[in-house]
Amino acid sequence: MKIWRPLGVIVGAVALFLAPSGATAAGKYDGSAPMLCVPVLMSECRLEGECRRVTAESVNLPQFMKVDVKAQKVYSEEAGRASPVTAVEHVNGNVVLEGAQAGRGWTMTISEETGKMSLAISSSEEGWVGFGHCTLLP
Repeated sequence: MKIWRPLGVIVGAVALFLAPSGATAAGKYDGSAPMLCVPVLMSECRLEGECRRVTAESVNLPQFMKVDVKAQKVYSEEAGRASPVTAVEHVNGNVVLEGAQAGRGWTMTISEETGKMSLAISSSEEGWVGFGHCTLLP
């Protein structure tokens, strides 16, 4: 009987160590921590109806974007650019960010569970849609 108590303590400690923490549970991309987002697939459409696949770089979008919901900004230190977040909503397991800058409006939607990201940027004559992924910053 004496061996069972220490064994129970060891098994309990191992189970506690292996249990998911709050940072790894579903919803970790809810904006409570800064994220690094990468647009992978981009499309550009013009007023005339022409759409084509483009790269983030070709439309002057940074390859890596830091998203800080608490500070209400999306920025790239490498590109020396930042865009303010003017609205944040949590809808059906997604965090939705909105903003406007330089005559364009934008929306970014990030799955709170997976970190998958989509974004849309539009002006009066053109628009861009992108898909990518976000990861948590340390």
